[in-house]
Amino acid sequence: MNPLLIAVAFLQLDIESGTVTKRNWPQQAEPVPIGSLAKPFIALAYAEGHHYTYPRLTCKPNQCWLPRGHGELSIEDAIAQSCNTYFDILRKQIRTELLETTARRFGLQNPDRATPEEILRAYVELHRRAAEPGVQPILTGMRRASRQGTAKLLKLDALAKTGTAPCTHTPKAPGDGFAIVLHPASAPKTALLVQIHGRPGAHAAREAGTLLR
Repeated sequence: MNPLLIAVAFLQLDIESGTVTKRNWPQQAEPVPIGSLAKPFIALAYAEGHHYTYPRLTCKPNQCWLPRGHGELSIEDAIAQSCNTYFDILRKQIRTELLETTARRFGLQNPDRATPEEILRAYVELHRRAAEPGVQPILTGMRRASRQGTAKLLKLDALAKTGTAPCTHTPKAPGDGFAIVLHPASAPKTALLVQIHGRPGAHAAREAGTLLR
């Protein structure tokens, strides 16, 4: 068997029809930890309680996955760089009930765990709600992620979000990487979710680029 098919799981759908077009995901009905893929929904839950505005925050050294820190960040920067510090601060200011309600509006029954199809369709719904308050800055950050952020190994102009979450495989690894891609950026036709075992989200973005070419 191709080692890539063991290490990489993926789910792809046609955005217009909502039909799944490609699938290689063992135990696809099982919810998995979604890690940083929850960050857009954390941001929206925060925005609902703060007049749909987002703060500028500072990520200092040794606070985040990037040891040197990300410095001062807007919401667009925080999405593009998947800054843990930024979203940790936002989440501490959100009631759990509000986050759960916001996640459910996008089809996520749990903001921390979901099936692959739930995750993918939540991001499609996010794009469909582009005109709603608070959404456009997140989509701008996702486009920036594909250009110079954590999804730059995608090497495509797309809306993208990467993440790393606790490993659900045997044998266990430190984490599994994820990438969500809506392509092309200007008018997405295809939505793709990739999970890669034991590697960070940037590697999942690279595999997503390979699958989309």
